[in-house]
Amino acid sequence: MLVSEIETTLQGLLGKTKRIEVSSLPLRDKYEAARAGGAQVILVSTQERLHLLANVLGDAFSIDLLIVDEAHKIEDSQRGVILQDAVERASRANSKLKVVFISPATQNPEALLTDAPDGVQTVAVDSDAPTVLQNLIVANQTPRKPKLWNLTVRQQGSTLPVGTLQLASTPAGLRKRLAFIAAAAGQRGGTLVYTNGAGESEDVADLVSQLLPQPGSIDPELAQLADLARKGVRPNFRLAPLVERGVAFHFGNMPSTRHRGASRDWPPKWTRAA
Repeated sequence: MLVSEIETTLQGLLGKTKRIEVSSLPLRDKYEAARAGGAQVILVSTQERLHLLANVLGDAFSIDLLIVDEAHKIEDSQRGVILQDAVERASRANSKLKVVFISPATQNPEALLTDAPDGVQTVAVDSDAPTVLQNLIVANQTPRKPKLWNLTVRQQGSTLPVGTLQLASTPAGLRKRLAFIAAAAGQRGGTLVYTNGAGESEDVADLVSQLLPQPGSIDPELAQLADLARKGVRPNFRLAPLVERGVAFHFGNMPSTRHRGASRDWPPKWTRAA
C-alpha cells in the first residue's frame, strides 16, 4: 500500500480530531510541536524518510512506537539494508521503543526477532488470520464447458456456491483466463487483478480492455491521467490508451505520479485494474 494511501486512510479514521495529526512528510515542526505538548503525530514513512527525519532532528530524534509493515522485506538486498538500519537507529535513540513487525503469510515470524538487543522482551505471534477484510472466491471451470466458470466462497475449510460466470469466449492460457474472468466478474463494478510482474500486468490489462465495450465518452479525470502519462513518460506509454477505457495497471517501480493516480482513482473511476 502506498504511503499516501495509508496517510489518507488514517486521516479518515481519525476524523476531525485535533489531538492527533497524520503526516507522510518528515518535518521538524510537527515533531517538535508534539514533543512540546501539542497534537500527537503519526508519521507514515518509508525507511528513507525515517532516516531523513533522524538526520533533521539529530540527538532529539526519538519515537515511541514503530510499526514496520511487510517486515519480511528486510531481507531485500537493497532497501532491506536501509530498513534494518532505520529500525536499529530508532531503537538506539529510545531504549523504551516498542516495535511491531507485520509480515503477512509469514510462517516463521520469530526470525524477525533474532537481532533484538539482549534483555529486550520479544513475542512472536503466528496467525493465519487475514490482515485485511476479504472474501476468498474460487473460480473453477464447469466440466466440458470452457466458457462457464463456477464461483464458490471458501471459508474455514468449507465452500459455498455463489454463482456462475459466462465468459465472452474460450480463454487459452493463464493470462487470458485472468483477463476473461476479471472482465466477466466485474461487469457491475471494478475488478483488481494481481499478476506476476510488470510486463504481465500490462498484458492482462490490455486483454481486459479488449473485452469491454467502447465508452461513449472519456471521463475527464481519466483523460487528465492519460495526458499525464503521455507527457510525463512518453507519448506511446502503454498506460495512456488503457486509462481512457477505464483500465489501468500499476506496480511498485513505475513512475510515482502515475502510480498515485492509478491508485487514487480506483475505485470508483476504474472499470478494471491489473
